[in-house]
Amino acid sequence: MKATVIYQSSLRLITAKSMSFPDGNGEAFDSLESRLKSLRGRRFYGLVYESQGGIEYYAGLVSENEIEEQKFAELGFDVMEIEGGDCVRVKLRDWSSKTDQIGSTFVAMIDEYGFDRTRPQMEFYRSSYELHLLVPVSSRSQTKRVGNCG
Repeated sequence: MKATVIYQSSLRLITAKSMSFPDGNGEAFDSLESRLKSLRGRRFYGLVYESQGGIEYYAGLVSENEIEEQKFAELGFDVMEIEGGDCVRVKLRDWSSKTDQIGSTFVAMIDEYGFDRTRPQMEFYRSSYELHLLVPVSSRSQTKRVGNCG
């Protein structure tokens, strides 16, 4: 596992909650994607929140502007703000054939680097080929920060 620490900028996302993790995650993304004219150039995130009740998962879309955000809000979508900060990042290439590795990779990242539970674990869908797995960590991490994601 090749991991680096990056600074993840704060995010403001239009979100759709998965009705059942992980089986409903695709439907959550579909509910966002189906309302867009094109997916080209759009940035999507998956947000993972752990609680005593289990895992809550949200599909997230970075809006292009306030008008788009308002249109989604009128359709019943929530807008979430995610605080920026240091994250451990692992790049998963050809991710669609490796979805069974996502959970275990998150676990390995948390075991090695820890986890700032004030922010969600994230999936950044860089492309249809490349997925970035992001675990928020405290800024005191000993790993060298190498850049910005998203």
